[in-house]
Amino acid sequence: METFTVEAIVLDTKNFGDANKVVTLFTKEFGKLEANAYGCRRSRSPISGAMQMFNHISAELSRGVKVDIIREADILNFYDALTADLERLAYASLFFEIVNRMTLPLEKSSETFYLLEKSLPVLSKRNPKVAALIGACQFMEASGMQLNFSRCVHCGAEIFGDAAISLTDGGAVCMNCVEYVEECRPYPEALRKTFETMLGFDWREDTKLNFKSRQLEVAENFFADYLHSILGNELKSEQFIREFLTLKI
Repeated sequence: METFTVEAIVLDTKNFGDANKVVTLFTKEFGKLEANAYGCRRSRSPISGAMQMFNHISAELSRGVKVDIIREADILNFYDALTADLERLAYASLFFEIVNRMTLPLEKSSETFYLLEKSLPVLSKRNPKVAALIGACQFMEASGMQLNFSRCVHCGAEIFGDAAISLTDGGAVCMNCVEYVEECRPYPEALRKTFETMLGFDWREDTKLNFKSRQLEVAENFFADYLHSILGNELKSEQFIREFLTLKI
């Protein structure tokens, strides 16, 4: 039976049977893949600790007929703060769900792997809402699905000041081209600068995260609308976030 080793971030886990999990990994070597972790929910399982969402692991797998099987796993980095704090858990789950929903199996992406790896320390220590939105923006940019925030999608002109933006046309629209766009919305300069700052964010832990609350709210709502236009429905973690915010009130 063929075996292989991967370095991976645990994107998602689902229980099945009495003691097993289906684990979704984003691997450095192959991109996203699913594998069965038999018996990992038993307390004595040697891989139980590694099979938790957000863990950075090294794992040995064997090829299965339909699904690969995790044989061994070691934790390289774990972030217990993400599961100990509901707010962090909610926003980290949102970012990971976006990556999971918008990547295909076995489509290797070093950029996505390193983005997940670099974002985890920031998600676990700093403002998780900001970190999750930055991570989602940078992931969309790396995957080629991001809107064009800085140049007009029609004439290519650089955007200055207030403008318009179109989800259907793929990004910013300068004031000279607005009349040619059927569906667009206002695109204030502050929103553009917010997204440009997020796309250029350096994930070192001492990099400043400085966004005004209103500025962040507008960016979050706009980005959510964009995701819904692509996916066609709401992410499960969005409901989790709403429930968490209700509990805080």
